[in-house]
Amino acid sequence: MSCSLTRHWRVDRVMTILDRYLLRELAGAWLIGLAVFVGFLLVGEVLRKSIELLFSLQAPPRDVLRWVLLALPYLVAWSIPISTLFSVVMTIGRMSHDLEITALLAAGVSFLRLLVPIGGLALLVSFLSFWLNAFVVPPTYGAADALLWRYRERGGATTGLFIVDPPKAPRLILNASQFDPAKGEMKNLWLLETTKKGERVYLEAQKARWVGNRWEFYNGFVQIIASDKPMVREQFERLSRPTALRPPSELSIDKKRLAPNRLTLTALSAEIKRMRQWKVPYEVIAEYVVEWHNRFAMSLSCFVLAMLGAPIALKLRRGGGIAVGVSVVLFLLYYLVWNIGCQLGEAGQIPASIGSHLPNLIGLAFVAAILPRLK
Repeated sequence: MSCSLTRHWRVDRVMTILDRYLLRELAGAWLIGLAVFVGFLLVGEVLRKSIELLFSLQAPPRDVLRWVLLALPYLVAWSIPISTLFSVVMTIGRMSHDLEITALLAAGVSFLRLLVPIGGLALLVSFLSFWLNAFVVPPTYGAADALLWRYRERGGATTGLFIVDPPKAPRLILNASQFDPAKGEMKNLWLLETTKKGERVYLEAQKARWVGNRWEFYNGFVQIIASDKPMVREQFERLSRPTALRPPSELSIDKKRLAPNRLTLTALSAEIKRMRQWKVPYEVIAEYVVEWHNRFAMSLSCFVLAMLGAPIALKLRRGGGIAVGVSVVLFLLYYLVWNIGCQLGEAGQIPASIGSHLPNLIGLAFVAAILPRLK
């Protein structure tokens, strides 16, 4: 009995040491990967827009630095999944190449047991990714976009527009793919408004123009919902009606947003609920619903990619540059499937939840098929 207890204690101690070793190796590779991939994104999008701000739009250096700092959480959030994949491929590939995995398997340690610390770290990183994507990135990158937009607007550039007025209890919501404040024009827009009479108005139009003292809308439809009347829906070629939407010159910078991915998860949930209450067409709501699921899908991708990367690295038996290449290729495939799924979800061809999680579902199915063979 005493020998059995001693043997179990020794095994547990060995596994604890092994877990710490794996976690230390994974954490080091993860930090390296995060620095590398954030650097790639900095050289790409951030450098391009910083040059535009500094030279084309003639923004002062302090605003350029402010824009970079506001964009940094976005870069970190996008780098976390591929960094997690890189750390697993790098660590398992190196251990396999150095025959450490072979020695562990010969000692009776199964490969599935090695996935315990990998999965634990991946879940921890997934929670970090969720917090960033759900609550940190939307306001910070939205502020970065507003800063860039302000300078582009000074240069007469045409940009997108999203207004929630007032922000906490909106009575008017506007989204336009193009907005030219100098000409007082918007294109491809939709408008949600609660009137003073309590009516809910949903309006879509190909174009809107500020004429005289009001907005005129062209080629679209208007849908009016009142508690004491049947719903009214009318097509129009030209519509001039009173609205709480302000003139182009009075649209304040602090109320401008660019997309549903600039809303926190709480604000996004409230927006979806409000649109459903107003019976907004699905093609408009779908973009918000897909984005809501994306917050969870992107976070879960850290765990899925880690579970995918481990058996692949075991077969490759390589680390170093091979790990970077494999990580990039696998992440690009993941991103391609995810992008296709999101487009199908927004088009209503598949449920939004399946569209957002399509690469995760495929990845988990692959993991479930391959892991039993690696015992």
